Amino acid sequence: MKKITVMLLAVLLFCVPCMTAFAEAPEQKGATISTTVPATCNVTFISDGGRIEEGENDLDGTEDFDRRSVHTFHIIPHEGKVIDKVLYGGEDVTAQVKDGYFTTPPLVADMVLEVLYKDAGTPVEPVSEPTSEPTKPDTSKPDSSKPDTKPDTSKPEQSGFPDTSTPQSSDNSDTAKTGDTTTAIVFVIATVTAVSAAFIIVLANSRRKERE
Repeated sequence: MKKITVMLLAVLLFCVPCMTAFAEAPEQKGATISTTVPATCNVTFISDGGRIEEGENDLDGTEDFDRRSVHTFHIIPHEGKVIDKVLYGGEDVTAQVKDGYFTTPPLVADMVLEVLYKDAGTPVEPVSEPTSEPTKPDTSKPDSSKPDTKPDTSKPEQSGFPDTSTPQSSDNSDTAKTGDTTTAIVFVIATVTAVSAAFIIVLANSRRKERE
């Protein structure tokens, strides 16, 4: 009886903290965190050397746009200028500009659209400076005293001995293939003969046993 009483006390001691924790839970659920999301985002335009348009509106300075909206801006360089680089939010997006048009992703924060220009006809890569004096081709006549080093292309004189310089690989390969085929045929015939003989012997022994 004492053991049962001790066990019940232990269970009660364990359950009381659990019940207290569950009782406090509803009070914690009542806490709320509120944030204010702006309804608009602004885009700052920097275009020294050209202008930026959206539809028929020239964009300059800072403009406000609806949050999550998508816009297509037309970049128009001034005469004698071309687009060199386009930065959107500090990221190089020049590769995304098609025929002077750049489409933004949905606006979720304030951004800066900056367009850099260069003079038309300016090479993309710097050209290395030419040397002061170009190397002149050597037009001097060859020294006749030097021996002629041209390879001897004359045909060798024919002799009574056959030319063995080039191996006859095709004949040897054909002979080897023929020998391999013959060996395979002989092996197959021998295998079939041995199997047939063994089968005949086994059949003869079985019949002899039946007769006995």
